[in-house]
Amino acid sequence: MSFDNEIKYTAICQTNAFENRTTNIMGWGNHSSFSPDQLVVTNSNYNSNNGYGLVNAGLAVSKAAGGSPYEDVPNLGGNNWGADMIKAPTAWNNGHTGQGIIVAVIDTGVDYNHEDLKNNIWINTKEIAGNGIDDDGNGYIDDVRGWNFDNNNNNVLDNNGHGTHVSGTIAAENNGIGVTGIAYNSQIMPVKALDANGSGSYSNITKGIYYAVDNGAKVINLSLGGDSGNDSLKSAIEYASSKGVIVVMAAGNNGDSIPSYPARYAYNSGIAVGAVDQNNNLANFSNRSGSQEIAYVTAPGVDVYSTVPNNQYANYSGTSMAAPHIAGVVALMLGANPNLTEIQVRQIIISTSANSTSPTEPTTPTQPGLELPSFFPPLDSFFPLELTNIISQLPLSFQSPTLTSMTLPPIFLSMGENSLTLSFSNLETSPVQPTPPRIRLI
Repeated sequence: MSFDNEIKYTAICQTNAFENRTTNIMGWGNHSSFSPDQLVVTNSNYNSNNGYGLVNAGLAVSKAAGGSPYEDVPNLGGNNWGADMIKAPTAWNNGHTGQGIIVAVIDTGVDYNHEDLKNNIWINTKEIAGNGIDDDGNGYIDDVRGWNFDNNNNNVLDNNGHGTHVSGTIAAENNGIGVTGIAYNSQIMPVKALDANGSGSYSNITKGIYYAVDNGAKVINLSLGGDSGNDSLKSAIEYASSKGVIVVMAAGNNGDSIPSYPARYAYNSGIAVGAVDQNNNLANFSNRSGSQEIAYVTAPGVDVYSTVPNNQYANYSGTSMAAPHIAGVVALMLGANPNLTEIQVRQIIISTSANSTSPTEPTTPTQPGLELPSFFPPLDSFFPLELTNIISQLPLSFQSPTLTSMTLPPIFLSMGENSLTLSFSNLETSPVQPTPPRIRLI
């Protein structure tokens, strides 16, 4: 199997202060480039803003189980508002908790020692830990808890925080502390494809998908995205689909009118997920569903409380936080009916979701058929208009003691045949040779 294309990806999320209700979301300004007067396209229950709308776990799981719609139950409240909003407790009340379902989180790693996750981490029982032998013959030595494709070893611990946060939304234990995951009896398979900065290649993510499918995952969460398509990645998602594995993909955080990649592939395989707030309003940063009908639904993605490394918790915002809600719902559905095909899961999810009551229009919609290929990373990947250092808020070893901010002057772009020149007001940089775009946390 060959993975020749090393175009880079960076994982994407917007992060709030740890256990702090004050918003510190990174502001990326206006990222769109087309006319704002395109009308929202509506087709049956689908529209170009929020697709099929907010997911309904109670209804989806009852339909997956082949029964009548379940009766709603009271909300849990508090930090579990996201579970309440998508009616996950309704499914729990009927005995569906994701038992026996493995969910691969392809991300920055997972803190598998976290008090709210440690009992829900997948263990490769075919591998003998520490003996230096590939006991199960899968090509990976001592992959007891998954594999690190960033460093090509079996250390899947999270050195960023993003992957642990995503994992908590899916499978944090129902133990009375912290938060309860949507599928709190499912198991997380850690697949580390992104580095400490949340950056990684298409190749590593593609390898991660094949690894997850071939080692028993039934659901794959991709809370990451980029602006360029990739045939190898698309083929990997289609491979997962052919094996009955559902790939859940964050739509992206640029406020664009179409999803980023790989979520844009949801026209064919997998599920794309946009973010809403506690009032079910589409988040202004969330990429919209677009006029091409795809399997796009929404879930909570603003100020989502979940696990982060070292037994801590935090509020994060982003479509990265919305996607694991859907991954959890899919795990609940498969726990209720393991015989569902990928197509059946997609159909049930979209047919039981309801359009948001007050969707937000895209500020400047794009038109899928008119995009030109880009050979450079988007400027906002490197030069946000208002860049806030959030690293100092992270409970990790690379903390910075000082919170800093910087406002950059207007950025102008000129492109030569083999170079990219950036101008900051009247200051011009030296020409930069183009580098492959990177996938980012969303």
